[in-house]
Amino acid sequence: MPLRALTFGLGTLAVFTLFWVMWPSPFKPSYWDEPAPPPLTGALAPNTDLDQARRYSVGEAGTANGLLTAPDGSLYFGTPDGHIHRFLPGRPENPVQEIARVTNAPIYGLDWASETRIAVASLSGLYAVDLINGSVARLSTGIASHAFGYVNDLTVAADGTIYFTDSSARWQASDEHERYFREMLENRPTGSIYAWDPRLQQSRLVVDGLYYPNGILLAPDGHSLYFSETFRHRVMRLWLTGPSAGQVEPVATNLPGYPDSLSWSRDGEIMVAMLASRITFLRHMHRYPLLAELYAKLPTWMRPEVGRNDGFIALLDPADGQILRTLRSSDERFCLISDTTTGPMGSLWFSSIECGYIARLPGQARVPMDRPDIGQPVSAPIDIDADTQN
Repeated sequence: MPLRALTFGLGTLAVFTLFWVMWPSPFKPSYWDEPAPPPLTGALAPNTDLDQARRYSVGEAGTANGLLTAPDGSLYFGTPDGHIHRFLPGRPENPVQEIARVTNAPIYGLDWASETRIAVASLSGLYAVDLINGSVARLSTGIASHAFGYVNDLTVAADGTIYFTDSSARWQASDEHERYFREMLENRPTGSIYAWDPRLQQSRLVVDGLYYPNGILLAPDGHSLYFSETFRHRVMRLWLTGPSAGQVEPVATNLPGYPDSLSWSRDGEIMVAMLASRITFLRHMHRYPLLAELYAKLPTWMRPEVGRNDGFIALLDPADGQILRTLRSSDERFCLISDTTTGPMGSLWFSSIECGYIARLPGQARVPMDRPDIGQPVSAPIDIDADTQN
């Protein structure tokens, strides 16, 4: 009897394995000889700088993406169900206010289009919200030849042009977690950067063939853009003017984590929000596409948990891409850091795409850097430390 049961079990396993291997899949991972991550020494060495940050819970998982500082010290952020909220850190009761319902899709990026208007990057397209009357305008959902696939982040130029990343043209029908998982494993260059022209009221393709472009940041002189390619662990530069216009060049490669949004520090450094440290398992999957394809076929409940949640912040020299310093915590309390911004009174704010928090690290920015696009004067801030939220 035990032998019969064993034979039946092995037979069932063999049938399942054959079915698993032979089952057709649209998932087509590419080969990449991913380099080993840099050693965590020098500027990359572990530290506890973020342990001094104060954490504020602001909602469910997926909340607090697209962090944007207002002149009065409050912050705006997007939610996974398409709303924009305002966070008043000095208010002890009800510190989170709903400002507008933009769409039904997740919001990933915000930037100032004017003193009273916020440009919004949502999975469903590009929008603008008027803070005076609360009206929402849909600016663009695609170009003449196709719709956008995954609008992720944006930056606004002095003339009102909105540059934004479209991370991928793949897996539109997948839910967010499955889509992100497939993009991470497949690692194909289907991303693009577009520009929305305020005079023509339409978008145009700037560059395509990018590896999951995510965060985007206008250079102070307005002549170029910086953007992150999350699953290639790098920050790139796209020239907008001059003899190199249209060309893309690497700024920082083989970063120690997965870069998300980009912002300017007080000293002119590029602040890179790192979702987490690099994953050895993912490196192996990139080197063995067949294994990646088989792994992707597994039901979600059968996939082992291989991710990390140790979000951190890296500060880069924009000229040569050198990492000048990193800000980390002693544990994973600040998981999946996706956004950073500077605020009044020398503060650094950051938030998470997944973990429902906003956090403040005092004394990280003396004077906000002059913006090349929309100069936001810093007025007297609200009493940030008056509340007791954690």
